[in-house]
Amino acid sequence: MMKKKRILVHIILASSIILAISCKNDSQGPDIPVSYPEFTDETEVIINGYNRDAMESFVSKDGNFLFLNSLNDGDSTSLYYAARVNDTTFNYEGEIEGVNGPAPHLDAVASMDVNNLFYFVSTRDYPSVFENYQTGEFNNGVVTNVKCVMGDFYIRSPGWLIMDGEISKEGNFLYYVNASFSGGALPDEARLGIAEKRDSTFDKLNSSDNILLNINDPDYLVYAPCLSSDGNELYFTRIRKGIPVTQICVSVRSGTTETFSIPEWIEIEGNGVEAPSLTDDGERLYYHKKLGSDDKYHIFTMRRE
Repeated sequence: MMKKKRILVHIILASSIILAISCKNDSQGPDIPVSYPEFTDETEVIINGYNRDAMESFVSKDGNFLFLNSLNDGDSTSLYYAARVNDTTFNYEGEIEGVNGPAPHLDAVASMDVNNLFYFVSTRDYPSVFENYQTGEFNNGVVTNVKCVMGDFYIRSPGWLIMDGEISKEGNFLYYVNASFSGGALPDEARLGIAEKRDSTFDKLNSSDNILLNINDPDYLVYAPCLSSDGNELYFTRIRKGIPVTQICVSVRSGTTETFSIPEWIEIEGNGVEAPSLTDDGERLYYHKKLGSDDKYHIFTMRRE
């Protein structure tokens, strides 16, 4: 009887090990545990002088500016900026000149590399022009030389557009979202991709699908990517299809050519929790959510533990 018990214990242990290994990313190896970043101490961000909805925040790599947009309803969605006072307080400076089109329009989801090349989503010429992702040169609240970002990462079919994007710190890689809309507020499909800069265009990486294998779950809409400056942490928002509840998640890896891990949900209370944005040093996570007190979206932040 004792011998049978030992055999049973060994079988259970072996099964547990196999299960644990199967849940890990193959590129990480079975002996390397996945360690996810943790954040705490949620604080609402104060933007002195600003009273609209505040969504899709992005902190410039030098930490001096907070970029954001108003309600993303596509009616008059515009980009704004604020100057840093401290981690939780900014002074509103005004609209970002050179990027906001005439109503009805959507100009939103700011991102910028270390060289001040500014990127954003725009519906100004869509659908006559499928290339709805834009770039220009940012200098003290003004963006000049605005033009379409060209490349093969677009799906040039009616209803498909670039919903979100994040440029890597050095400007070499674009993390983008292909999304398909058919009239509803939410897309029918939304998934991440990675494109690499080649001369003046961005072309989808051959390894993009494999790198994002654990993130692009077909049961979810996946959008609002945010890449850490070292390229080894990828934050994003996801919604399970048919269940309109947002989740901010993070996936990690140990090298910039490896596959990102199975995502972990960062549990944040509230409604409409979306659009993570990480500071250059990785110590602060920003995001927005909707408050019942004024029925508007506000930006919040947490610090890394």
